[in-house]
Amino acid sequence: MIDAAINSPTAIGLKPAAMYVRRSTDRQEQSLGDQRKEIIRWAEENGFEVVREFVDDALSGTTAKRRPGFQRMIKEAEKGEFVAVIVWNSDRFSRGDVTETEHFRYLLREAGVTVHSVTEEYVAKDGIDGDVLRAVKQFQNRQFSVSLSQNTLRGQVSSVLKSNDPGRMPPFGYDRQIIAPDGTVQYTVRFRPGGDREMRDRDGNVVTIFAKGQSLQKPGKECNARLVLSDESRVAVIRDIYRWCVEGLGFKQIADRLNRQGIMSPRGRLWQHTTIRELVKNPAYYGALTWNRRTMGKFYELRGGRADKLKPTARSGTVEHVVRAEWITIPNAVPAIVDEVTWNKAQAAALVRAERSDGTGKQVSRWLLSSVLKCGCCGSAYWGLNKTKGKKAGNKVITKGYYVCAGRCRCGKSVCPWPAHLGAADLEAWVLGELREMVMRDTKGMDDAIERFIESVRGTQQGDDDLPRHRMEIQQIERQVNALVSGVDPENVALINGKLTSLRQRKEFLQQQVRMAEASSEGFDEKALRRFATERIGLLHELMAGRRDEKARQVLASFVDEIVIEPETKTGYMAINAGFFADGGPGGIDDQAGVGSEPAPAPAHARTSANRAKPPAPTPQKPNNPPLGRDGSQVAGIAGARSDLCLRPPGRRLRRFRWSSTGVEIDRGARGRQFETHHRSAPTPI
Repeated sequence: MIDAAINSPTAIGLKPAAMYVRRSTDRQEQSLGDQRKEIIRWAEENGFEVVREFVDDALSGTTAKRRPGFQRMIKEAEKGEFVAVIVWNSDRFSRGDVTETEHFRYLLREAGVTVHSVTEEYVAKDGIDGDVLRAVKQFQNRQFSVSLSQNTLRGQVSSVLKSNDPGRMPPFGYDRQIIAPDGTVQYTVRFRPGGDREMRDRDGNVVTIFAKGQSLQKPGKECNARLVLSDESRVAVIRDIYRWCVEGLGFKQIADRLNRQGIMSPRGRLWQHTTIRELVKNPAYYGALTWNRRTMGKFYELRGGRADKLKPTARSGTVEHVVRAEWITIPNAVPAIVDEVTWNKAQAAALVRAERSDGTGKQVSRWLLSSVLKCGCCGSAYWGLNKTKGKKAGNKVITKGYYVCAGRCRCGKSVCPWPAHLGAADLEAWVLGELREMVMRDTKGMDDAIERFIESVRGTQQGDDDLPRHRMEIQQIERQVNALVSGVDPENVALINGKLTSLRQRKEFLQQQVRMAEASSEGFDEKALRRFATERIGLLHELMAGRRDEKARQVLASFVDEIVIEPETKTGYMAINAGFFADGGPGGIDDQAGVGSEPAPAPAHARTSANRAKPPAPTPQKPNNPPLGRDGSQVAGIAGARSDLCLRPPGRRLRRFRWSSTGVEIDRGARGRQFETHHRSAPTPI
């Protein structure tokens, strides 16, 4: 996925054009290099000069949503830098249906851009001939993908019925073995933690290592694939998981135990309760090859073992769990790791625990603060959780909502050792009360608050001169992370966790800088900004009245950058988007004499256990020596400083609080002001 600008100036008399090249996962398609060559040749022969290039590599053309290069091309067309888009063939432009394809062709036409095809002259024609031919050809392009999907699905069903592995990432504890028609082993593929794959010969020796995303040559159609037992240490992990489950340990407890032992999950990360749950429920571990437990097909789905049921367009490509009656199960097709009796006992134990907790843990509602709450200990998000008391006979059943650390829930105490349950109603009421006072303070009403917001962002700034350097550093960080996690010894996981956290925290900060610099270069539209403020401040009143839906969560997130919880000290801070408030700072913070600010708190998981209980001592700051951010850079300003929202990284003001069983209140013990302004750089979970 690349888009590039060709720097040479357009020759006199030549019309500027953009080329779009695409290749899906089908290896038989025209290569990207061949497409480029043909497009450039055609452009030279027809009076065009290619000045831009947009690429989508290894991406299907059945929808535009998942093609970033295509989406970028549509957006760039509005700038008027080119008057034509040239493709090798119309199916490179799209294999979507006629409605979608013509929609994007219309957007290009409105921008003064015409679509040309090297192999199909009619694509650029006007009138009834062009309209009819394009519609017919587009239907054929679409139908090719639909038929291919159906044939592929039928082939997979046929392969599974012959006890062959259908070709996915094998369940943890198994390798995939390729068998020749004469029954001899050709090679074995073993997945490493992190996604790399080892190709081993028939004696088990590693021959080649394929990086994650690198194509592995497919065996011939006459070959078969089967699952075989992997390394004994992996097999032992599966047996331990089932034994612990039968003994009564929950999924989270099992994940915590494996994390403490330094064992890496199948994907090279920390174990989570969801990973354990999927392993426990997989029938492969007692020897049954099971397929179609879930599907993400674009066009067809299995019904009664037949691939002739078209999916509605709205469900195309979505991951869906399939009812058990539609599973295809082949008994005794896989070497068993546990016996069927043990497997059934594990299912029964999991079901009992699910019934005790009134369900299986599936989220059925979105909590108001779930998108902004973060743990200051491990960097994970905070989830909403309902707890029920009074289940015994004769007692009144009471259900209360709490916010809890997702890292502790998923991976156990090894990730986040400090338990914390914040009453959802108390915390939400406190946050909304603070926002209402801050937004509406010293204003005569909603209109006055909107004008104050517009004034706070009226200035303009230039884009960040360090933008190329930031992008280059992000790429370097990604390479470093990949190098660290690739093939790491499980015993050394704990040693690299700190480094990974530091790298990912720095990457998040740089990404924020890049986003804000890009927005800065485009300036802002005051009318759009006024509409934004009117909607947000208006909906704030609806939040107070009890509105709780996805729109409500989005509105709150526009006011609140993040709320960080320190579970050990039962304190936290709310980082508020300063652009909505008056220059002098929101009301309600002048509770103590004197004016001051303190440095942004370091992420708690980066501190030692000895000093984590006490917040770091505040350091006096001089006006010309602003405090340092978490990544070591200077912060935007000091308390009360004005910041330009949407143009530079927005200033944030922190309001510190503490909580207990009686509710949430301002932390009066915090030094000086409750607010500071700094760049965002939140801790990020591994």
